[in-house]
Amino acid sequence: FVISYRSDNGMTKSKRFRQFWAYFLATIMNTMFPMNRPMIVYEKLSDRAQESGYAYFKYMNKYHAKEPVYFLIKLDSPDIDKLYGLKNIVVHGSFKHFYLLIRSKLFISSETPGHAYFWRENMGLIANVVRTKPYVFLQHGVLGFKKLDNLFYGDRLTAPVRLITSSQFEQDIVTKQLGYLASRAPITGLARWDLIDLPKERMNVRDKILFFYTWRPWLDDVDDETFVQSEYFLAIKKSIKEICKLSFDKKIIVMMHPKMHAALNSSDMLNIKLWTDNDGPLNELMSSVALLVTDYSSLSWEAYYREIPVVFNMFDKERYEKEVGSYINLNEIPFGINSSGDLSVALTKAEEQNFHLRPEELLNKSKYFAYEDQGASERIHEVVQNIDLKSINRDKRRSMRQAILRLIRSK
Repeated sequence: FVISYRSDNGMTKSKRFRQFWAYFLATIMNTMFPMNRPMIVYEKLSDRAQESGYAYFKYMNKYHAKEPVYFLIKLDSPDIDKLYGLKNIVVHGSFKHFYLLIRSKLFISSETPGHAYFWRENMGLIANVVRTKPYVFLQHGVLGFKKLDNLFYGDRLTAPVRLITSSQFEQDIVTKQLGYLASRAPITGLARWDLIDLPKERMNVRDKILFFYTWRPWLDDVDDETFVQSEYFLAIKKSIKEICKLSFDKKIIVMMHPKMHAALNSSDMLNIKLWTDNDGPLNELMSSVALLVTDYSSLSWEAYYREIPVVFNMFDKERYEKEVGSYINLNEIPFGINSSGDLSVALTKAEEQNFHLRPEELLNKSKYFAYEDQGASERIHEVVQNIDLKSINRDKRRSMRQAILRLIRSK
């Protein structure tokens, strides 16, 4: 018996009413018209239009406008204006939203199916449908530094029907460590990189140094007093002070977890810009970044793709490997500069390289990025067209029956 308290997730009585009738109508339509069912594209919490989902949807709008592909977004999203002029935009929480959740045959996103619904809304008929909906996982970035949750493992009912990869290097991780067949992890490149014009980017003025550290799950529930004494907070605070002493001719941008932003006081942030979502999308910021300082973020792969040098500051490597895990050896990262405990030396080295990649990094780049042609969305579309959803749904039903039988027998 469990008593739980959940914060407001936006699901109101009026929305439940719409949900009921949408479920009723969509179920009838699925029975009467099982063909030509739509697909839904969305991003984080259905509140963003910044990365792979947005890039893929823009491609579909431009080249395959007649196909029933819809983009889901909240009406108060800061990115809503970016969708102006595009067709098939669906407002989160509307009757059409609930209807399409049932009517759709496939989700396409860099997030799990739960982000297409109401966060942590686990009860109800539509919630159950959403959880079992086949989906294509577009990914946020290249796999390597952080292990995925076990719900992405190839043998799970919650696994995507296709997990998009960027190279043979990444596909090998997915097939050997997550249990996918190569056909389920196609090498297409990430759709978000279609938004990057590399030849043009090479001509950009790069006048910023970006600090971007990933969050630590073991700090989720600590109070503020404990947090400011944590190794995480103290190490990052020290790294910011070190770069300020070096007086580079670059703007220093810090973009991290809100708790980290709140804990830094004004004296720590002299001549530093704290970047939030209100300042603009991260992918747009990256176009003017000269150097990325990070720990285990997949953003480092995007920096490498954009030919931005990276300094790695892995101050808690042993604990991270134990509690989060990595698919690659963190002592043998194939690009970037490892600070090895002395960040100022690594930063100075990056400056000596004039904030450019080393020749060997440029030479080896094709091992980790199979394509640089802004054609990922087109290749992903070809993958989606060739998915045999009848066979997948049949296998899912069989697996669910087997799971139920195992549960009954265990009792």
